[in-house]
Amino acid sequence: MRDTSGVHYSGPTPFHGRVVWLTSSQGGRDTGPPPTPTGEVYIANAYVPPHSFETGLAGFVVRAEDPTAWLSVADASWSIVKNRGAQRVRPGTLLAIAEGRRVVGYFHVNSVD
Repeated sequence: MRDTSGVHYSGPTPFHGRVVWLTSSQGGRDTGPPPTPTGEVYIANAYVPPHSFETGLAGFVVRAEDPTAWLSVADASWSIVKNRGAQRVRPGTLLAIAEGRRVVGYFHVNSVD
């Protein structure tokens, strides 16, 4: 699978919380947390359950405080879509982070700007 880590992103990251990466035995990334260089973000896709790959998948940006950790404080944002409809995020929301059709992590939202 192509490594999608390490992208420059200057847009806002209004979702604040924590990212949890799944281990390979949990169905997550085989190589561990994405090795995102300092100052860059990880870009993948995500959706807000109960939506799914088919009904809510959209581009998602994650800036982890510790990009090498399985669990880290992080900020995030939708890369293109607005925060509404199937992609509506508010405090308490859990987002499923996906690479292809596989969920590789979760973002737990504590607050939204």
